[in-house]
Amino acid sequence: MFLYSLIFPIISIIAIVWFTLRYLRGKHSAVTTALWALFWIIVAIFSLFPNLSNQFAKLMGITRGLDFIIILVFIVLFYTILRLYFIVDKLQNDLNTVVKQVAIQNEVTLDDEEE
Repeated sequence: MFLYSLIFPIISIIAIVWFTLRYLRGKHSAVTTALWALFWIIVAIFSLFPNLSNQFAKLMGITRGLDFIIILVFIVLFYTILRLYFIVDKLQNDLNTVVKQVAIQNEVTLDDEEE
């Protein structure tokens, strides 16, 4: 038995518990928690049964199981980066709106400067 067959399931359980606790504290949505739990369950399954990745790879038309796992990781990373981009874009728009509102409220006219 390989070392990763022991380590990755333990890491997966810790990650699932962590995301569940963050959900219970209201820091994550149910969808986010479910997606991350699914991801970590898949990681645990592939680490316990490495030949299973070969079967999934053949279903997708990929020759090796490791290639399938790498493509799967890239998809998860792309999703995460895209989601972070949208969050940052929304925060930037919100910040611009707040700055405009504060600037309008604190508008200084020429008459105010003479006094």
